[in-house]
Amino acid sequence: MHTLIGENGKVGYGCLDGPVRFNPEAFALRTFFGRRAGALRRRMALGAFSYLGILGDGCLAGLAAVRLGYVANVFGFLFDFRTGELWERSVKDLPGRLDFPLDPDEGAIRYQGRGCRLHLAKSHGRGQLEVEASFGGRLDVKGRFPFGFANRPLRVVNPSCGDPNRFTFTEKFAPLLPESLSVTFDGAERAGSPDRAAAVYDWSAGFFNRHSNWLWSALAGILPDGTPVGANFAALVNESFYPENAFWVGGRRTRLAQVIFDYDPADPRGEDWRVFTEDGQVELRFRPLGERGERTRLPFLKVNFRQFFGEYTGWLRDPGGRSVRLDRMRGVAEIHLSVW
Repeated sequence: MHTLIGENGKVGYGCLDGPVRFNPEAFALRTFFGRRAGALRRRMALGAFSYLGILGDGCLAGLAAVRLGYVANVFGFLFDFRTGELWERSVKDLPGRLDFPLDPDEGAIRYQGRGCRLHLAKSHGRGQLEVEASFGGRLDVKGRFPFGFANRPLRVVNPSCGDPNRFTFTEKFAPLLPESLSVTFDGAERAGSPDRAAAVYDWSAGFFNRHSNWLWSALAGILPDGTPVGANFAALVNESFYPENAFWVGGRRTRLAQVIFDYDPADPRGEDWRVFTEDGQVELRFRPLGERGERTRLPFLKVNFRQFFGEYTGWLRDPGGRSVRLDRMRGVAEIHLSVW
């Protein structure tokens, strides 16, 4: 097992394909000028979040839990690709109300209150991820996904947004393929057949940089020949040492270096995005079809966040030269700016 923080307080950066002992209490968090941070600053700086996006028959059901030192946020949403309609429910609560174990291998995230209920449990030992959630008495999600180290998730540790005084561990994977799945909205089943559904997954924790910005995209689906495909791409965030970029085709992972996002910041929905690598391994066009977002301005918290739902067209090419063509495969893209 890889112990994340060594006895000297240093981070064991890397791409970690096995079990991890997540021990942030051993990390020597320091201020801008190199002094050891006090207990209050440590508690406020330590954060975690997890996201599950389920792409079913014509819809995307998303849910997430965010734990910061001073607030917790739980949300769920349903986007209909056919009609463009979006329904969402988001609640903020005291951080102690959200049970978020800081263990990337074994643990269950739990929340209940304000009309929402979330249970998101992962066990790499048992090779399983389970979700049971309800939002506002309208959106209900229940599913079980095989998920373990055999899936080759991308698990990397980096300085947080380039700051060597902080770190972030993240685990990302797509596509999760359900053993069982139900997504209902107002009592009507929306996910369609489980054997055509796929999901994207993210679990991240660490001492986040107070100023955190990123571009992120992910996709998941099944090709006409039955091959499962997924991808995770990120830029401007924690990829200074070990990139958060990979795609999975038929169970085989391909890691990537830098991924470039070409879009119009003034009008991100005005034209297709280009998501690509310089070496030609990735060449995708993303067409936004809908979005959800948040703008928060408080003395201690600022968030400007937009997540777009849409379709990816283009290709993925592994180092051996084998290419996979994608035609309107569904996924998400995100712009995130925050001071937290």
